[in-house]
Amino acid sequence: MSTYINISEAAKEIGITPTSLYKIVNHENPTKRLEPVNRSTHRGDGGYRFRLSDVQAFKTSYVKKDLTSMEAAQRIGRSTTYIHKLIRDGLIEYYEEEYRGKKTYFIKEEDLEHYINENPDAGKVETIYDKRNGLFLFQPFVKNGSLARIVELKRVNNRKIDARLKTSDDQLLTYEEALEHGWLPLLTITERKPITGYGYARFEFPTQQAPNSVIYMVIEELFKQAGPANMKITREGRIITVEVRKTVLLGVMPTTHPDLIDKLKLFLKSGEIIPKYDGTLIDTGLFPVTIFLSKSQKEALNRKAEEENMSLQEWIEERLL
Repeated sequence: MSTYINISEAAKEIGITPTSLYKIVNHENPTKRLEPVNRSTHRGDGGYRFRLSDVQAFKTSYVKKDLTSMEAAQRIGRSTTYIHKLIRDGLIEYYEEEYRGKKTYFIKEEDLEHYINENPDAGKVETIYDKRNGLFLFQPFVKNGSLARIVELKRVNNRKIDARLKTSDDQLLTYEEALEHGWLPLLTITERKPITGYGYARFEFPTQQAPNSVIYMVIEELFKQAGPANMKITREGRIITVEVRKTVLLGVMPTTHPDLIDKLKLFLKSGEIIPKYDGTLIDTGLFPVTIFLSKSQKEALNRKAEEENMSLQEWIEERLL
């Protein structure tokens, strides 16, 4: 014999509010509804009635047991796309079930914990600037005449940053330890608005061990004049690649900063260094070209670029090199 319950009892059984259950009962998609036994007569019956067995079956598909990919991403401070890539690459255990009317990836708590333990930096994203604390990569700090620099800058979440400084005697300190020991920033920067225009000039600098290296001073100048919103920095092996949008380094001229300009020219890989009356222009060296294609030709090129996970610009550039 079936047991029947009202909407308040059904909502309690599922673990949601009666208001939420009303929305489910009247969902525009019939496949996502919990169907009452008295839809046509519920007004005269004093409200909806449900079979307890139907409610319990619905609860199984509606109430999740483990973490969705979105919740797993939030736990480690990354995007859902990042979690989906881990799943595609087979780097984290998961399973797929229908949830609220659609197929959903689920990750067990213990599997996420295992991944975090095996990859302690998984929730951290490398960055070059932290607005909250005013920190930037390779920022100089001083203490009693000694120099140190930020050599690692990773974002844990919107409020927390993981920064590490390296001193001239090769000590590695967290930002918090550095402050406790009396290290103070020698230089701060002002944020600049993003510069419009396509592309970047690219420099490839050798990694430096000494905090007082002129290479770091060059990068400081780029931070000061271009601003972090107009820069990208990557490190691979012993090379620091710095990309900068079109920028004028005001006041930087051969008569005032000869070493800095020489280093910019020496390590420039793409773009141009152009002297100006008021400074030095870092130009991307890129020029627009207008071509006309039919709709089908354009769509064909876009498909080819998408197949290789590239933008159309990247796809064309690669074939011109």
